[in-house]
Amino acid sequence: MVLYADLPETKSVIISAHGMLPILEILENCRRRDVISNLLKIVNAIIFDDYEIQENLCFVGGIPIINKFASKKYPREIRLEAAAFVQQMYQTSTLTLQMFVSAGGLNVLVEFLEDDYEDERDLVLIGVNGIWSVFELQGSTPKNDFCRILSRNSVLDPLSLVLSRVLDEEGELAELCEGRIANIFFIFSQAESHVKEMVAERTVLHRVLKELRRMTPVHQITMLKFIKNLSMLSTTLECLQNSNAIDVLTELLRSTMKGPHFREVSNQILNTIYNMCRLSKPRQEDAALNGIIPLLQKIVKTERPLKEFALPILCDMAHSGKVGRRELWRNKGLPFYVSLLSDPYWQVTALDAIFTWLQEETAKVEEHLLDDRNGPPPFVEAIIRCLTISKANAFENLLEPLQKLLRLSPPIASTLARPDMFSHIGQKLHHTKPAVRVNLLRILSTICDSTDEHGSLLSRYGLLNAIRELQKDSRVLVRELAVQLIKSSEESDAALLGSAAVKRRTTIRRQSTSTTPPSLISSHSMPTTPQVGRSSASKLLYEGRDTPRRRENGINGVSIGLRPGSREGRTPAGAAAAGVGAASAGGGGGGSGGAGSVGMKARLPRAMTQLRPSSSSSSSQQSSVSPLGTSPQLRDDMRTPTSSTRASPSIVNARRRRTNTGGSGWT
Repeated sequence: MVLYADLPETKSVIISAHGMLPILEILENCRRRDVISNLLKIVNAIIFDDYEIQENLCFVGGIPIINKFASKKYPREIRLEAAAFVQQMYQTSTLTLQMFVSAGGLNVLVEFLEDDYEDERDLVLIGVNGIWSVFELQGSTPKNDFCRILSRNSVLDPLSLVLSRVLDEEGELAELCEGRIANIFFIFSQAESHVKEMVAERTVLHRVLKELRRMTPVHQITMLKFIKNLSMLSTTLECLQNSNAIDVLTELLRSTMKGPHFREVSNQILNTIYNMCRLSKPRQEDAALNGIIPLLQKIVKTERPLKEFALPILCDMAHSGKVGRRELWRNKGLPFYVSLLSDPYWQVTALDAIFTWLQEETAKVEEHLLDDRNGPPPFVEAIIRCLTISKANAFENLLEPLQKLLRLSPPIASTLARPDMFSHIGQKLHHTKPAVRVNLLRILSTICDSTDEHGSLLSRYGLLNAIRELQKDSRVLVRELAVQLIKSSEESDAALLGSAAVKRRTTIRRQSTSTTPPSLISSHSMPTTPQVGRSSASKLLYEGRDTPRRRENGINGVSIGLRPGSREGRTPAGAAAAGVGAASAGGGGGGSGGAGSVGMKARLPRAMTQLRPSSSSSSSQQSSVSPLGTSPQLRDDMRTPTSSTRASPSIVNARRRRTNTGGSGWT
């Protein structure tokens, strides 16, 4: 080696004498480490910056012979010489690099990466640069094949460790190495799904996410692209979640909001979070708990280009569980959705989110949507405006979620029974697409059913003729819905006419019965005291005693006068009239006697009111005999009736006769 250094022409002598092949033969079988080290130094000196000699060496099979000295079983000095040879192979020409890879050079590079960075920093950096050079190779071999080979050796695990150590350093070399590592990760994320699944290890992702904030903005964006590409595969989402990706990315989004690269950083973060949260309630709740909702709302209000990435995440939050919806309530998510109805590009998505939320929390959402403390409910006004400004496709897509929402909440549907709503629907009833006509008719039916007027709204707002025309539509479903609406309108009109007629008859009847007979007025104005009905009571009692059989059966005046009065203390009008008539027929009582007959008549059963005086003799007897007027016990019994003195059975059985066959029975 000293001779080679002193005499530069030694290189040409060795080449001309074909000395490279003998050197390789010695290296293949040599066991002496000092000889191996010197021979490797000579080989590296000969091939330095000479791609023709390097290619010649590759052709004679020198690469696998020298690559074996890169193993960890050899001392550091020999490994450094082998690493210098490897570096020459991937730096000089495309052909030598291809031959190096074909000879198993990728395994050598991975082995360099697995060394300790503190002790073997040069070997580690050679490994990083070698892998980067392989991917920069412009050849016929696709990069996906290199990724597949390297992924079998779990190359990203040691590479993530190297990234952490490189970020601890400063300087141009450290930044260059950081960028190359980030590019290697990004290339792996562009490979086939099998490769993505192999590299998406929890330890690797956890290290990368942890070091994101320490990376320079340019390389940080590259690494975020790596994470975003992995999130596009459904089988890697679980690994990302277990690596706390949502937590780290949300915090990174918050910290870079005022930075110069916020737009590029947030672009990648929002795409990743959307891929992770889509159709996953647990991940949506995780993002909500980490404070993603207020950040997204701020982005929507301030960053116009990023609005397209933030709104899908926000609108999907309505589909999450209780935790996500609680965070939406806390951050005024429902008014935010209502405000989106004015955006022609997002009104369908916003209405679908409101409908989904209404399904989960019907009462609470309905109360907020119908809040009219500051005028008409903002939601109702937004729906009317939304139907007015929406484009053709948006209008068609808007009808189905609107119809579902109105059917779910009749109170909300009733608030849309307005002239402007019906007018706008009427303008679209003859739409060319049958699906639009069907949805419009369903919306009309839902609104009419939610109000007290039902189908009469159609005639009030001038849609009846248009719906009658739809009865002849070519589509069966359109015809059926139109027929149902017309029938509902006719039934409502008939019901209104019937109620009006009943009201008129009721008014006429009240006018004809508004006068009260004078006899009832006089009887009702007189108090019902025990003193009032004495003479009349004796008259009525003796009406039931015209036949001697009554007496034999124990029916007397005392038992008849014990029926209690009504709870209100008033005398029924019919009984009062009968009592007045009876008193006037007897002619024996005065003014107080007439009033007493009214009070007594109220205490008699229904059967008693059918009895009338049979002759003038009975009337004279009633006027001359008045036991009720002289018996104190009868007055007490009339005030406090008992079960032993009930009058009803005797009155009801007044027509029964005693048999003549000798018994004591009754027929």
